[in-house]
Parts: sequence; C-alpha cells; structure tokens
Amino acid sequence: MSWTRFFRRRRWDEERARELQSYLEMETDENVARGLPPDEARQAARRKLGEPLRIREEIYLMNTVGVLDALGQDLRYGARVLRLNPGFAAVAVLSLALGVGANSAIFQLLDAVRIRTLPVKDPSELVEVRIADRKSATGRFTGRFPQLTNPLWEGIRDKAEGFSGLTAWGTSRFDLSDGGEARYAEGLWVSGAFFETLGVRPAAGRLLTPEDDVRGCASPGVVISHAFWQRELGGDPSAVGRDLRLDGHPFPILGVAGAGFFGVEVGRSFDVAVPLCAEPTIDGANAALDKSDWWFLAAIGRIKPGWTVARATAQLAQISPGILQATVSPRYSVGDAKHYLAFSLAAFPAGTGVSSLRRNYEKPLWILLAMTALVLLIACANLANLMLARASAREREIAVRLAIGASRGRIVRSPAGSAPPW
Repeated sequence: MSWTRFFRRRRWDEERARELQSYLEMETDENVARGLPPDEARQAARRKLGEPLRIREEIYLMNTVGVLDALGQDLRYGARVLRLNPGFAAVAVLSLALGVGANSAIFQLLDAVRIRTLPVKDPSELVEVRIADRKSATGRFTGRFPQLTNPLWEGIRDKAEGFSGLTAWGTSRFDLSDGGEARYAEGLWVSGAFFETLGVRPAAGRLLTPEDDVRGCASPGVVISHAFWQRELGGDPSAVGRDLRLDGHPFPILGVAGAGFFGVEVGRSFDVAVPLCAEPTIDGANAALDKSDWWFLAAIGRIKPGWTVARATAQLAQISPGILQATVSPRYSVGDAKHYLAFSLAAFPAGTGVSSLRRNYEKPLWILLAMTALVLLIACANLANLMLARASAREREIAVRLAIGASRGRIVRSPAGSAPPW
C-alpha cells in the first residue's frame, strides 16, 4: 500500500464513488436499450455491480493502516468528548498539568544539579582524585574546592598510574582593571594538561599544554572562555595574541575554549584559565605553590582503558603513605602531622562534575521530586476515580457496543461519559 494513498483516502473514495455511479448509469442505459423499463434496468445494473457502499468500503480498507486509522478515530472521538464535557475536561487537564508540570520543573533542576554530565569528551571516564573521608585538615584554605595542596598534587601527578590524563585546578578571582574601580573575572588555576585531559577543543587560537605550565614561568599565556570572549571582546578573532591584565600583570591570550564549556564546577562558569606556574607572579609573597599546608586545588583525571575506579583507588591507597610523608608541612604540630599522615587518597566518579550546589541541594531536590511524584500519583488516582464513576453510567451503552462487535480494546480507549463515534 502506498502512503500517498493512505493520506489521500478521502479523495480516492470520492473518485471511486463517481466511477461506480458512472458505471451504474452506463449499465442502466444499456439495459434500457435492450428493452427493459427504467426501474428494472437500474435494478439489473445494481445486481450486476453489487452493493456500491460495500465496494467503496473494501477499497477504503485496502488503502488503510488499521492502527493509524483507529488512532485517528480515537483522537477525533476524544476531542469531541472533551468539547461536549468542558467541566470534566477542565478538571482532568488541570489535574494532570499541575502534576506533570511540577514534576518536570523539579526534574529539570535535579538534572542540572546532579544528573547532567559535563559537556566534554567521554565524561563517564572522568574521576576526581582527593582524600577519602576527609573530615578536617590543618592549614589555610582558599577557593571553593580546596581538596589538595600543590605539593600533594605534584606527588599524585608523578606516582598515580591509573590515569591516561590527570590535571589540577582551583578557583580564584582576577581584577581586570588597570586602576580605579576593580572589575573582577572568575578565574581558574589549572595545570597544563587541564584542557587536554577533559578533551576540550578551542574555538579560536590554541589551549594550554603541559609546556605552558613550567615552574618559574613569568608571564605565560592564558585561555579565556567562549562566553567571556563574546561578552568582553565582542568575539573578535584578533583578540587571540592580545594581552589581558590580571591583577595588574599582562598575560597574552593563547586561545578561546569551545562554546558550552564552563569548567568542571556545575552552577558556575569561568572567564579565564591561568597556568599554575603563574601563581607566584600574581600572588607574590602569598604564593601557595610550595606550601604544604595551603589547600587550594582539586584534581580530576581520565581513567585508563582497562582500569576501573576501584583499581585506581587501590593504587592510590598504596602510594598514599609515601606521598603524605613527603608532603607533611613542617608547621604542623605532632598531632596535626599524625592526623595528616592517616589520610588516604581515592578516586571518585566525576562525569557530572563537582558542585557546592549539589552538596547543599541534592537531597532536598530528591525529596521534593518524590513529593511532586506523589502529588501526580494522587491526581491520576482522583482522575481514574472520576472516570470510573462516569463509566458506571455507561453500562447499557457498553453492553450494546459489545453486542454489535466493538472490541474490548476499543471500549477501553473510548473516553468516559459520551456516546460512541458511530
């Protein structure tokens, strides 16, 4: 059967009706010419042709997809029922709309905070490396995710084996102004393999590489986000290569990160990514790179093919005592040092990124989603009760419909409270 015929069945039926009528008239004329009276001539023509309505019905069914045709009839029937029962229709639609709308809104929030993966290459391979079950630590803490010190990060970088790529990052703010009123940009301290590990592509220029993050660098290049490029620099391709002043220090712009990449922190975005080696240049005497009690970094890596998070955690636990022993701060007291040496490193899935929003709102959002789902369930139960009550008044109609051949499925699909579409 041709789909063209299916969607043009009404026109085909009209053409068949005209053909059948033309045939009857021609056959009647021939019978009259043979000497039959007009009435007998027409009856003889009809006996020879058969019932025209049955013929048209058979042709119509030949050009019909039963499932789609029944669905179209049910939809038209439902629309008529809703139009004939506006009060019932309004209650049903509003009940379902409130339940579905509330669930959709809460799920979108939960998806943004907890479920949605990072917009990077193969986010399921990403893992976060940090101290397992760290209740407390001693030292100075800066940034939103102070999980590691730089000496601790360098020990992990040099000895961890379960990662095809490993990078560190931390949060900061940089003043873009040359003087006068401060104008801040959201910044990231990143190791050289940050963009390479995450699989981010540049929108313009190039991204940072490990060669850009070498100890002692004075003014290495920086990478800006696509949103910052559009907002502050008008999306000008010639912006690559210009200097960007951060806290009064000029840094050349190496490139622009791909559109849609906001970093690894859900709910926040960055404006500029600066190599870790430039931290002493910007912070001067307050530089944290060589301080074993200054926590300002977090680490994220890409698991090696054939490795699992559990295997990577086991290897990190094995190398933890040596790394911790080598990075214990000389400013720690005996008790603080003992507490520090009892830590153990571990890997945790990080395909959905990290977020303080998640820590604060994940559980309330799950509870809220459960509550809205319960509201939807109650609305559906109430609507079902209304439909059952209305259906009880249709027993006679349903019995008649079953008696003349309607299927049980067709009866069930029929909306409650109206006559069938015959």
